[in-house]
Amino acid sequence: MEAVESRELQARNYLEKHRIMELLNHLTSVLLFIRPPLKNLDLCTADEVLNDDGHIITLDKFRDEVNMRTWKIWKAF
Repeated sequence: MEAVESRELQARNYLEKHRIMELLNHLTSVLLFIRPPLKNLDLCTADEVLNDDGHIITLDKFRDEVNMRTWKIWKAF
């Protein structure tokens, strides 16, 4: 059991040292706020119509959601 805890600690230290979670948060922000053209990512066809569902994502809502999900991920460790 001690070996498993040691590996988890090593993994957590690695993530912190290389700032992996910060990178994932930043990439998520970029995808949601900058919204690169989906056709460049091959996620939709050129003639596909994207409808707005009427929900506005504010910076505060987005930040709170990201922080909550990040906390849940780290809580598992």
